[in-house]
Amino acid sequence: MIMPENKHLRRALYFAYGAVGLLAVWFVLRYALPWLLPFIVGFVIAQLMEPAVRFLTARFHFRRSFAAGLCTVIIFAALTGLTALIIGRAVIELTGLVKNMPSILMSLSKTIGLISDRLNTAIGSAPPEIQNYLKNALDGFGDKTAELPATLSGKILGLLTDAARFTPKLVLFFLTCAVSVFFISSSWHEVRLFVLRQIPRSRHKTLGDVKNDLFETFGKWVKAELMLSGITFLEMAVAFLILRIEPAILLALLVAVVDALPVLGSGTVLVPWAIVILLGGNYQMAITLIVLFGVNALFRNILEPKLIGKQIGLPPIATLIAIYVGFCTVGVIGMVLFPIGLIMIKHLNDKGYIRLWKS
Repeated sequence: MIMPENKHLRRALYFAYGAVGLLAVWFVLRYALPWLLPFIVGFVIAQLMEPAVRFLTARFHFRRSFAAGLCTVIIFAALTGLTALIIGRAVIELTGLVKNMPSILMSLSKTIGLISDRLNTAIGSAPPEIQNYLKNALDGFGDKTAELPATLSGKILGLLTDAARFTPKLVLFFLTCAVSVFFISSSWHEVRLFVLRQIPRSRHKTLGDVKNDLFETFGKWVKAELMLSGITFLEMAVAFLILRIEPAILLALLVAVVDALPVLGSGTVLVPWAIVILLGGNYQMAITLIVLFGVNALFRNILEPKLIGKQIGLPPIATLIAIYVGFCTVGVIGMVLFPIGLIMIKHLNDKGYIRLWKS
């Protein structure tokens, strides 16, 4: 492509190309990705199970379609069993939560009452000119807490309704993904050759090296994050079971998921929880939760550099920018996808496949 000699025109064209590129990325992530996601996942799973399919066809002389179907059934049967196990456990925990809701709300009301008494005492010792303002704020807090049981019930009902509405979509996604895995794996050679025909032959080796590097980097990241989340889940589950906090498993899973999200961490759940309990007068439980948060943060800070490694690490400000832009662009899923994409771009730049900045 011939660029104009005028530097201002060149800059304008670069800016236009960048804007079009960003718009294309936004469109793909916002619209095309949800449409194509089951087929993208199917392609990745088919590639991952390709060694097993080749082994079955070479060792036992199975037809490729039969080997692909067998591997697909085994993988998705395992995924179905795991999903059923998780959902079943979640239903048990939610059932226990609903059953214990009256006692939980009663305990919560007592805690809120204690907090209100302490705040009233603090307001009484405040300067007279701001006492009315503080009392009005406390009255508003009391009105909100009075509405809390109805709000919680509405939230739980809405959650169950959303889950029931989402289930058919999940089943359709699951079946579409399974069928796409079978079709892609059955004709893997044809699919692979079709993709390669779209790329100049001189780029094949470079493309293979880039693919291997990206898969290796992404695999290390996923493995490290799963290990860290698993450690957090075990820590929280054991602690909650010892402290007899119900529902222990569901709360531990919630903390592990939040801890895996960039920037947030387990403190997003444990610290506010400890503050509320501390204001309610349960100093021992509040200190225990803070200690639990500190232990988890210590373990994560020690293990994370070793598990993830500096070679795929990102500067904190770059990670923060990727998270914020991802959230503003495509929502919560962007908070995960954009840092991963930035890690891959950094890896490509470090390897010299692209030149966006000087390493």
